[in-house]
Amino acid sequence: MIYALIAAIGLSLFIYSITARQLDRAELTAPMWFVLTGGAIGFVLGNIEGGQQALAVDINGLQTWLPIIELTLAIYLFSDAAKTRLRVLSHSFQLPVKLLLGLPLTMIFGAWVAHELFQLSWLACFLIAVIITPTDATLCKTFIQDKSVPTRLREAINVESGLNDGLCIPVFLFLLGVLAERMQATTESFAWIFIREVGIALVVAGLLTAVIIWLLKRAYQHHYFASKTSPFLFVGIAFLVFSVTQALHGSGFIAAFVSGLLFDKYYRDEFKDQLIEEGEHLAEFAAFMIWIVFGLSASVVLLNVTQWQVWVYAVLATALFRLIPVFLCLLGGALTTKERFTLAWFGPKGLASVVLTLMLLSEELPNGLQITQVAMATVLLSIFVFGLSSRPISKLFTTASGRE
Repeated sequence: MIYALIAAIGLSLFIYSITARQLDRAELTAPMWFVLTGGAIGFVLGNIEGGQQALAVDINGLQTWLPIIELTLAIYLFSDAAKTRLRVLSHSFQLPVKLLLGLPLTMIFGAWVAHELFQLSWLACFLIAVIITPTDATLCKTFIQDKSVPTRLREAINVESGLNDGLCIPVFLFLLGVLAERMQATTESFAWIFIREVGIALVVAGLLTAVIIWLLKRAYQHHYFASKTSPFLFVGIAFLVFSVTQALHGSGFIAAFVSGLLFDKYYRDEFKDQLIEEGEHLAEFAAFMIWIVFGLSASVVLLNVTQWQVWVYAVLATALFRLIPVFLCLLGGALTTKERFTLAWFGPKGLASVVLTLMLLSEELPNGLQITQVAMATVLLSIFVFGLSSRPISKLFTTASGRE
């Protein structure tokens, strides 16, 4: 059975590799392709003898993927930050700030709708909202990489994605701890978690990045660096910063992103972009595997959904929960309506939401399965909705620049 699964995955990778351009023209992104692959594998396994038992084992063992998913997300956060043009944002820093102001409003909106639809406790509803609030800029990669889109918009979405992934973690840990009855729902306990997670992350990111940059410069000066090891350079840095921070009970995601920002500002090398790109290739392969596992798991978890409210909530979470609060936060200033809508629209749910869902599953809470179904449905819709909408929205800016 296991070799048949590996063969199916290998075939999917091969087909994707030789048809990447055709799939791109068909608006079929890599996450969409590999989620469909996982879904197809799940469908086949569910209809053959012994397959359902194998699927049950796979679903129950999802938590074993958590470290791999966390490290993959850490690489993306680091590399995205290391490519960020802070000089551009320094002239329009209010954009990421306004986007982050929409973060608590998005959580409150999502929690209120969850309470109305599912009649769960407010704590459980806020937990749902926190899980589906983080954004994943890699799911709208076509838009992020389109040079016709104003740089300040692309960089603002990129920076916001990195920061809100990390900022949601302390809130999630607090709510999870209260629901699991490990801590009291007090302002002091929340403040302690938030300060600990963010504070440790900033200190570790600053210290480690300073040491790493110093070592890199010395390695170049003495010709210790070998080109054949370059794909592992930034992967190793992301792993190191993330893992040390996590071990010290800080937010590894904030640390990875801040470390990348520090690299962008203080590390100068003509091959830096190439090194980052090579490291991203390794992260992309891991992400492909994760999306296959997600698609396989979703084919089981979501087929058993009996509540129509789950899908209604997923649609609203994908289309409106972020759009309305963020658009309101962006009112005023020099942005056009099109630019405001674009910034408010692009909030796809991806790897960060998967990470939080797996952390939730490890607690075995009473409403854990229902929350998992909501999160998986939202991530699934996000993959396709934002994958399909990236190019059409990018073309709006291409058309405008062409007229000018």
